[in-house]
Amino acid sequence: MNLKFEFSTQTTAKELQYPNNEAHAEVEKMMNRGDKLSVKFGTTKSQHPYAWVESKTVTGFKYELDAERANNLIHYLMTGEVSEYAGDPMKSDTLEADEDYQWEVMKLFIENGQSLQYTPLFREYNDKISAMKSMFKGTVFFRIPRTSDNLDYLREHKQSV
Repeated sequence: MNLKFEFSTQTTAKELQYPNNEAHAEVEKMMNRGDKLSVKFGTTKSQHPYAWVESKTVTGFKYELDAERANNLIHYLMTGEVSEYAGDPMKSDTLEADEDYQWEVMKLFIENGQSLQYTPLFREYNDKISAMKSMFKGTVFFRIPRTSDNLDYLREHKQSV
């Protein structure tokens, strides 16, 4: 038996696009069922904001966001009400190169008077600050870098870190 592989020297680079329309449909199904969600926010390598969403019955997956989808998700977590989305799920916002979406969301919670529950710093790894916000239909988890700037910000806003 003479086995031979031939590999083409010309490859076509097809840009793979994340199937966010399917992720959007899954989030809508989860909300319409009334699932309690666990959510973590982050930024993709291509600088798009996303939520990592999971529930008791659905394994976690990435859900890329625009401002309206992010607001609808938070609104659901707080009230249990599902809001209609009129936009295109395949289009998401793009962030600045140094912008940390998770930190920006955490600051929005703090600046809007929401209390967060923090893991004591002595129980945490040296380089992270962990917090969570429990709501009616789920929980948002945060894990941000433990920098002096971040600690100063939290203490200035009277967070019990």
